[in-house]
Amino acid sequence: MVVNRTGAQSGESHRSFVTALFHEYDALALPLHGAIAAQNKDDGSSVTRADREASALVAARLKAHDPDAGIISEEEPVAHRAEASRQWAIDPLDGTASFARGLPVWGLGMGLLDRGAPVAGFLRFPAVRQTFIFEQGNARCNGAPLRATAVGVSADTRNLMITSIHDYVDIRRARGYRFHNLGSNLYHLMMLAAGRCEAIVTGPCYLWDLAPALPFTRAVGCIERYLDGSPLCIETLLEPPYGFPIAQPMIVGPPDTVGDLLAALR
Repeated sequence: MVVNRTGAQSGESHRSFVTALFHEYDALALPLHGAIAAQNKDDGSSVTRADREASALVAARLKAHDPDAGIISEEEPVAHRAEASRQWAIDPLDGTASFARGLPVWGLGMGLLDRGAPVAGFLRFPAVRQTFIFEQGNARCNGAPLRATAVGVSADTRNLMITSIHDYVDIRRARGYRFHNLGSNLYHLMMLAAGRCEAIVTGPCYLWDLAPALPFTRAVGCIERYLDGSPLCIETLLEPPYGFPIAQPMIVGPPDTVGDLLAALR
């Protein structure tokens, strides 16, 4: 087992570190929630002062905590230690549009990849007071094991979470679902892992929109498929610009559900 320069061992729990970091994140972001304006970025997404300050905070803390690892953050123009075998993929504020307008679903996503494989995920959604941690094969929400609900699902409560897909597919062809967009792709994925929806459909997105949540969804048997039917290869998102190689939607869910949605939407 390798010891890094901080004395922490590779494979050791990061829980104490992220718990302290989440407290700092809350103190930075919550006072700015709904109180600052967003600006448009070149790719059409939005950014606020809080995105940039959160990115700087998280990057600084990670460099001290895990100096041998790389960091790929949405708001940092250049990756830190891009050659490292372990990479942290960071979305410092997923749900910026909701955050800027005072809506509740937004937060921090941190995913750890080892040689391209998502192995751990740490997510904090301050306004809804939810923390998700996946490491060493265990998924937890607010400290308790994260388990899908065993309650039966009626036909009227079958949920499909959607994000930025209307330019690419007519989602109305997916019949038998209620459609929801809560404003955060990472939160949608966490709701899938928790059994609160049947699948998610996301438009073209980036490494940091997926990596923090993939350990959770994969642990419960979900798969990822692009609309053309091909599987996600996470390694293709580890190089700039860190986005989908083809601009098309992706479906994440149980294999049978993904197959049915592909048949309906393609």
